[in-house]
Amino acid sequence: MSSGFQPLSALAPELLIEYLGREGHPAEAVRWKYFDSRFNRDRERGYAWVKDGKISGFLGLVPFQVAARDRMIEAAWTCDWSVQDATARGVGILLIRQAQEKYEYLTQLGGNQATGRIVERLSSKTVNDAGMVFHLPLRLGAVLRVARRRLPKLPVDAVNFVNQLPLRFPRKADSSPAIFETGVSRVLDVLLEPAQRGEIYSRYDFEYVQWQIADCPFLFSETCYVADRSGPSAAALTWREKKSPDFWRMALWSREGAHRELETVLSNVIRRVYDYKGFLLSFVVSRRDVAMIELLRSRNFVAAPRRRPLHIIVSKKTGEPIPELWPLSYLDTDYAYRF
Repeated sequence: MSSGFQPLSALAPELLIEYLGREGHPAEAVRWKYFDSRFNRDRERGYAWVKDGKISGFLGLVPFQVAARDRMIEAAWTCDWSVQDATARGVGILLIRQAQEKYEYLTQLGGNQATGRIVERLSSKTVNDAGMVFHLPLRLGAVLRVARRRLPKLPVDAVNFVNQLPLRFPRKADSSPAIFETGVSRVLDVLLEPAQRGEIYSRYDFEYVQWQIADCPFLFSETCYVADRSGPSAAALTWREKKSPDFWRMALWSREGAHRELETVLSNVIRRVYDYKGFLLSFVVSRRDVAMIELLRSRNFVAAPRRRPLHIIVSKKTGEPIPELWPLSYLDTDYAYRF
């Protein structure tokens, strides 16, 4: 095998499994994340720097479309971006350049400080406070688990009875028309186009959500929705790690004007997670989504102090200002399974 930059589609899966395995990624995660032929649909899922027959640097890509006023833009979220060869100066940026030949927009939400500094230099649009994370603590275990992460030698959450002590008692769901289905329901298909959105926004199809959540080997998920004669009017997708019911995440959708139905869905989801003995329910939202922020705060969700920066790298330089991409959610990039 020749050295240099290679698209992931030209490499044997075992090479990436070995490379990401050195960074702690299970082989099962790599196979699901990068080698699902149904989701990939011949779209490029990453670029690698190959040296001496092995991958020494990699940039992962999650393809999607950005909807603008007059056209659809081929885009990809970046993820798993790293260079393991300390002598390879500039390879990280060159991996980005490789990906720009395939996708007009490369987007990043969050990321560590090292990648953030590089991306900010390349970015055509940076919004440092774009993404807000809201949490709803339901049981004392949520607080104790955070304490243990900060003080790992002090197992403050060792007693399960203490973990289960409620921090609040969500009201029981009334006799509302909310329906729960295990997994990612097809009812979401007609709600994925966001009712509230910016000049540009992520356009996700059902296959994208199915791949992110339903196909992930590590997640358990449910869909909650309210329907009327014209079909579903509001819905939520919730998920957690299969191995633990403690921490949950959520995405929400609704038709225009279905605020009451969205409130019903959210109330039912909160109670459902509580009944499952969940510790914490979390949600990612754009700073621009004022209505959603107000709804979350009305249900006692609390904003995390740190916000997630949004970067957009544009391959076609027109000189025109790039609008802010929103809405934002846990379905962006590869956050869904990273608990």
